[in-house]
Amino acid sequence: MQKTNKTALLGYILMLILTAVVPIIFQTEQLQALIIFPIILIFAHLAKMNSKEIGLVAGTWEDYLIGFLYPFLICVAIIILVIITGNLGTVHCSAELPGKVVTLFFMTLILAVATEEGFFRGWLFGILERGKMNPQLIIILTALAFSLWHFPLFLMDPGFAWSMLPLYLGGGVIAGMIFGLFRYRSGSIIVSSFSHALWNTTVYTLFGVGSSIGILGIQMTNVFGPESGLLGMVFSIAFIAVLWWWTFKK
Repeated sequence: MQKTNKTALLGYILMLILTAVVPIIFQTEQLQALIIFPIILIFAHLAKMNSKEIGLVAGTWEDYLIGFLYPFLICVAIIILVIITGNLGTVHCSAELPGKVVTLFFMTLILAVATEEGFFRGWLFGILERGKMNPQLIIILTALAFSLWHFPLFLMDPGFAWSMLPLYLGGGVIAGMIFGLFRYRSGSIIVSSFSHALWNTTVYTLFGVGSSIGILGIQMTNVFGPESGLLGMVFSIAFIAVLWWWTFKK
């Protein structure tokens, strides 16, 4: 195993241990993500990574457009099916909602750059690229690592059911591959973070998160949820198939 690959594996294992233990010690669930930021800084310093290697570049308008289309197309397709099948609930929309949505988006964007995207599509992706690993394999491996890291979050949800675990982890792999493709195409974790933040903001607001219900009042999120439903997985697989072909067709 190459030195860079060993570094990537050891760094990932250490990150898993720290993000699992620290929240338990301090009895604060939010630390699972927040502890990643100092980990990124330390690992990047030890590996002597520059800003380009870690993905701190702007990206082009086309990159952001593609990042926007990911949550937009999937949510629109599911909402159309929700309306057709009569599964739209009572829509709850307040005057404060636009401000809350904007705040949620920018907070999620900053946190994504500093935590999940910064580590998985930043440090880990960059280390594997430094080792000249095949880019398709990098995208797959970082997506698997991303999904596995979410496993404790699944267990922490009071409404979790073991039958939903394959769909939950599978959705994490698919999302990780899509964000990885954005990172590879643009070279930027800002682009992948933009799409990640837009996805979380749109999906969690409209459809809810965990056992909560979104503003559309949809109850059957195991079917119609973009992140936790069967339709979300089907449409996401279709999206990644097209994006994968378009990215590597040459």
